[in-house]
Amino acid sequence: MARRKPDLQKLVSLKRQKAEQAYLAAQQAHAGAESERERLAGSLKDMDKSAVDIDSLILSHQQGHARKLMRDIDAQDERVDEEARQVRSARDVLQRAFDSEQRLKKSKE
Repeated sequence: MARRKPDLQKLVSLKRQKAEQAYLAAQQAHAGAESERERLAGSLKDMDKSAVDIDSLILSHQQGHARKLMRDIDAQDERVDEEARQVRSARDVLQRAFDSEQRLKKSKE
């Protein structure tokens, strides 16, 4: 039995669906990275707000907890930026897929 050539419209639609899924996944990853950054920043703010005695704050500083939080926040900022780049890239791919689909529909008319 000879295989039929796949319909161009189906291929373009599948490409668009894949692009939509990638875009949604990138958006979710970006939102997760932003919420983690906010959680880390909140932890750092909570350290400042705590009205615990000065000895515990000195100990925390000596043990590097605040510095570690700052490094974690910086690393998370980089992750958020990378996730934002991936969202933009996925959006561009999705836009090209939509454009291809529209051009294909217009050419059939």
